[in-house]
Amino acid sequence: MSLPGMGRSSAPRHPVPTTSVVSLEHPCLVLNPDKAIQMVGGSREISRSLDPDNDKPLGLNFQPDGSAPRTVVSLNRKTDNLLLKFTVPKRTGRKRKRGSDDPFVEHVTGLPSQKDVAYLLRSLRDNVDRHQTDVLGSITSTHVWRTMPDLMYTSRGSEFLQDVQAKILPQEYSLLKEWSLPETYALTDTEVIPPPALSTQALPFNYTYRQNPAVKTVSDPLTGKKSQLNTQAPIRLHTYQCQYDDEKWPDRPHPQCPPLSDYPESHKQLHDLIQRLFQERPLWTRRALVNQFPDDAPSFAASHMIPYVAFAIRSGPWKDTFCKFGVDPRRDRSFRKYQTVVMQLLLRGQGFDRTWARSQDRKSHIFTGKQPFPRDGKLWQLCDLEDPDLKPLVDTPEINIRHECDIRYFGWYSNGVMAKIRVALKAKSDALIANETLDQAAIKNFLTLPDSWDGMGMTDSSEQIRSSMGFLPKDASKKELEWAAAYRGLCRTLVGSLPTAGGSGKGRLSKSRPSARSSYIDSGEKRVSEAPGIPEGYEEPDEGDDGSLDGQEEVDYPSERKSSFNEDDSVAVL
Repeated sequence: MSLPGMGRSSAPRHPVPTTSVVSLEHPCLVLNPDKAIQMVGGSREISRSLDPDNDKPLGLNFQPDGSAPRTVVSLNRKTDNLLLKFTVPKRTGRKRKRGSDDPFVEHVTGLPSQKDVAYLLRSLRDNVDRHQTDVLGSITSTHVWRTMPDLMYTSRGSEFLQDVQAKILPQEYSLLKEWSLPETYALTDTEVIPPPALSTQALPFNYTYRQNPAVKTVSDPLTGKKSQLNTQAPIRLHTYQCQYDDEKWPDRPHPQCPPLSDYPESHKQLHDLIQRLFQERPLWTRRALVNQFPDDAPSFAASHMIPYVAFAIRSGPWKDTFCKFGVDPRRDRSFRKYQTVVMQLLLRGQGFDRTWARSQDRKSHIFTGKQPFPRDGKLWQLCDLEDPDLKPLVDTPEINIRHECDIRYFGWYSNGVMAKIRVALKAKSDALIANETLDQAAIKNFLTLPDSWDGMGMTDSSEQIRSSMGFLPKDASKKELEWAAAYRGLCRTLVGSLPTAGGSGKGRLSKSRPSARSSYIDSGEKRVSEAPGIPEGYEEPDEGDDGSLDGQEEVDYPSERKSSFNEDDSVAVL
């Protein structure tokens, strides 16, 4: 019985010498071995790394001859490799035509000056039986470089740094005595020593770039041309986005709106419902409109049907409302009850939905001042305020209404009325959210402040004068004083500019910080001092609860703007 492998020639055996060998995976393309060794510290550092017990890394310096940045430290990895030497017949450089018996002729062109790996592997394949293999030693450690080098500050042509390098770095007393600081005193050509490190990032960031799985390649059925299509791209809606200072607001849908016949029957029925609702009421907030939908209505399609009936108002007294085409509430005072108030509610751990989802409470858009407090929005229309303290302010008599609409802040109401509505509404909302009882006497006292306030200072201490000037009695509570300060800050709205949030110029409205009036200076009277601006929490938030822009793209109404606001004014939020 013969064992497997008997009769076959065994693999050649090679002795492994005890010579210490260290491997360096140099990060550069080595053309000059001497310079490559000098970059890692020279023969002295390499000799130290040959010690079997040496675990220290090597430092790589890209400019060993001059002032260089931080060295790049290697990773000393333990390995168990062998260093092999292959000897192949030397090429003579002579060639002859393949398959012929012609004599060899000299042919030296085409030989690579630097023999690369491909050349060496080809030599081994051409000399299978005529090459010799020797083991030179065992590689017990390999130094690799994986970190990034530091940025470098070039000092070429810098007399100051050259002087430092020639007189200070040699650490010789005779040269150090010749050193003196330059006496430029921050004038021209002032130089300083660069920092020892310019970058703190050692490892490159892995961006993990990958193709978007939603991008598909499609072909044109007519031309056959291929193109990329993002199947998850936001749907472009053609809802007009109008600002408070647009000279004209639209009276018809966008011309690029697709025909209604392209939509399913459920969308068409929703369109008819929205059209009937806007005939009953020309301006709606998002949640007030959705609360009118029946249970079986596809509320998610409302954002697609709105562009056929109304446009969106993004700023001004009717901010974040949808307005029926052809209606301009700035021209008719009867639309004042549709103005909006946006509050900044501080809910801990809770937020407000800004989607087209329907609320469980069909009357969540109506504020009654009682529990439960609706949690699906922070935007209220004045016509939906049924609180007994706020309703009289909304139903202000015609005689107290402005003759001309303030298109930026207050609409048709006076500044004092809108300030009291905003402050009282926020105070009641905060109390309902915190499940606290609001002091009705304090609210009644606050609502005694004037309906119109021109910001005049107070020079008399009588209670009647204090109230007419927007101040509460001295014995008022801290909360009442805070409400009064917010009232005065909101009434003090002067000129301002439309912020360019995100570079689009469609940001929220702002107000200027109050400035000293000439009457205060000329009269010589001492005003009651107070901090300028609006107390925290009473300003208007960045966004309301209009979810029409969430995940979709909409269009702006092309209208020329006529604004007299100074773009250089410092602004604070209203």
